[in-house]
Amino acid sequence: MPAVVTFSHVSKRYQLGLARTSVTGLAKGWLRAAWRGGLPQAVDGSYWALKDVSFELQRGQSLALLGPNGAGKSTILKLLARITQPTSGALEVAGRLAALIELGAGFHPDLTGRENVYLNGMLLGLRRQEIEARFDEIVAFSELEPFIDTPIKRYSSGMTVRLGFAVASCLEPEILLVDEVLAVGDAAFRQKCVRRIKALLDGGTSLIFVSHDMGLVKAVCDTAIYLEAGTIQHAGPVADVIETYNTALDRRRAERVERPGDDGGAAEGVLEITGVAVLDEAGHPDGHLSADRPAEVRVRYVAYRGIGPAHVIVRLQRSDGVSCCVVRTVADGAPLNIEAGPGTVSVVFEPLQLYGGTYYAVVWVTDADGASGIARATSEWFEVKNRTAGLDAGDAVFEPARRWTHHKDVGR
Repeated sequence: MPAVVTFSHVSKRYQLGLARTSVTGLAKGWLRAAWRGGLPQAVDGSYWALKDVSFELQRGQSLALLGPNGAGKSTILKLLARITQPTSGALEVAGRLAALIELGAGFHPDLTGRENVYLNGMLLGLRRQEIEARFDEIVAFSELEPFIDTPIKRYSSGMTVRLGFAVASCLEPEILLVDEVLAVGDAAFRQKCVRRIKALLDGGTSLIFVSHDMGLVKAVCDTAIYLEAGTIQHAGPVADVIETYNTALDRRRAERVERPGDDGGAAEGVLEITGVAVLDEAGHPDGHLSADRPAEVRVRYVAYRGIGPAHVIVRLQRSDGVSCCVVRTVADGAPLNIEAGPGTVSVVFEPLQLYGGTYYAVVWVTDADGASGIARATSEWFEVKNRTAGLDAGDAVFEPARRWTHHKDVGR
């Protein structure tokens, strides 16, 4: 089967310091390079965003791009979307491509949501009749019908993502590019997007997905590439690549603890939450819990220097964004003193007492006063079963421990 995306030894170099370089100087540089038969050298240095990257994407395949900021992930998407061109190498795209790689990209702020739907559809090469046939589906998916005739510039970031994803997915592209934008907006819509992506994959759409949320990556991708400094470090099944990437992150954290840099005394950035796990009473992170059994939220962190007194806040949130409970170490008389190095903080709910549904945990670490945030992270989704089968999920938030009594009133 021929590939729908092919990268062959692609490199991308960005020239630095152009603001201080005259047009005449640039022209001379290009002329000298042309005379020598090579590429011009950077006047003030250069930055290689990608170096000799090769991979293929097959029809219906889902590929995640993993790596730290600056690894080259977004550069690959911009090359595929023809926003920029490679310095060397070749790439081929076979099929209609839709890109959701920047919040609001492709939208004109002064046009309404309705007008932007038609604009985006035409940019994808669809005729007006084809867009009209899908218009109601796009609006229904975005859940923005009351605002569809409002200019985009008045939309919140979450509303913009809703409409952008609805257009990109409902127009059924053959190749879909998604870069971090699903981090904006509520959890219920993210779940809806995951279901839509899976439906597109089942229909033959190919996906290239960029996210720092490993739960989302595992939910939608079969394969992955781990990039570091513009080069491929590892490629293969998504679970294997995530493990390799996490191992590299752990090694980097350990090195940073051993050789802490000068952070100027600022609290932000001196601690990293490395994992938030929601566990059952046996300590298993299987993602399925019972309302009437204990559950634990376990927070792992690495402190790059001693912080001293600090607080941890844990919020349990339902998939539709409803805040179900908030617990704090300071309110529960559980003081923390964080020293340099790795550590774990846990809170156990005995029993969990959440009503059946889909939830996730959000964790904050703050300074001693609770006024300055040091780190924030979220868990993966977890499901809660009601005590009684057949009850509708989402009907309520709280399923308390309880005891019923009944007696017959005498003398009435």
